[in-house]
Amino acid sequence: MPEEKDNLLDRAESLARRVLERVGARVDDRKSSSYQQTLSPREVGEVTSKLEKAVDANLRDDANGVKRVAPNLFQVLFPYEVASRLNSTYVATLADELRATVFEYINNRRYETQGEVKVTSGQDLFAKTTLVKASFESEQKGEAATRSSKSECATRVVSLTTDDGEAFHIVLKGGQGPVYVGRASGVALKIDDPSISRLHCSLALRQNGEVVIADLGSSNGTTLNDESLDTQQGRALKPGDRVVVGNVGLKVSEIN
Repeated sequence: MPEEKDNLLDRAESLARRVLERVGARVDDRKSSSYQQTLSPREVGEVTSKLEKAVDANLRDDANGVKRVAPNLFQVLFPYEVASRLNSTYVATLADELRATVFEYINNRRYETQGEVKVTSGQDLFAKTTLVKASFESEQKGEAATRSSKSECATRVVSLTTDDGEAFHIVLKGGQGPVYVGRASGVALKIDDPSISRLHCSLALRQNGEVVIADLGSSNGTTLNDESLDTQQGRALKPGDRVVVGNVGLKVSEIN
């Protein structure tokens, strides 16, 4: 399917360019030392393809018996020859962009996950090619592999207002994974602002009914009442709080 392959290559080229721009590599000079310490667009395309295949190959049944629960934890393992030439900054940035790409793939197919989508990287000394492993957060916690039916799941609605007076409402459901704020397609709150990352921060509903916000390693950070959130640090939200995502200010007007 040439058209599908061309589309994948186009997306890989775009992803590779975003990563290079974020780490400050010279995008247009393929002979530069910074470029040689990165993956080529072809290699990025291969990793992306393997991640997408890992999603589809590991789908599980939801509460209604429909195979649409996708894994949310992904590990990209590079062979030694590849890992040895990549610096840690590039690898971390690549993983962040791949996470957004996988999230969009899952969302576009209307799959669901049982937790936050995460992509980590490492190396496999014995591998000949890059490997991708997919798993479910429930496996790490020792919980059941599929979500049981919960007819009485709690639901909270978080109402946010921008400095310009625009209102947004985010629905959080108990027993489901977090929802996202960013520029990626399919997020709960999409804000098209250059200061905001594709997956910038997340909102989640804890079992005790508490709503928490966490930064996702965004480029420009997330603050809560003028305090910066550390990567993956969950902080409770309450009405009246002020959240700044990149350069965009949001006030928590209500949580019902």
